[in-house]
Amino acid sequence: MIYEMRRYDAMPGKMANLHELMKTLAIPVFERLGITVVGCFNPIVGDDENCLIYLLAYEDMGARQKAWEQFLVDPEWTSGRAAMAVKFGGPVVAKSNSLFLKPTDYSGLK
Repeated sequence: MIYEMRRYDAMPGKMANLHELMKTLAIPVFERLGITVVGCFNPIVGDDENCLIYLLAYEDMGARQKAWEQFLVDPEWTSGRAAMAVKFGGPVVAKSNSLFLKPTDYSGLK
């Protein structure tokens, strides 16, 4: 099992919009496509209050690649994302990055 930690920095004033996009659109599409959402987080200490961090799980990098290829062309995602961009007056994410993680042999997550 591998984990992908994704960080999205919201556009100024758009954090609530990012939460809405994830909760009502992205997470349901992930689940429908079989992408395992381990958890979604907001930092509570420090200067990162304008970011969302979430953790996804995959069997391996090949499964991750296949899942994202399906996600990015999914009709529900593409049309919903376009509709939300109109609703929110443009994009809600200023910057994003991913970190790929492999659990140690003593990790609670395997």
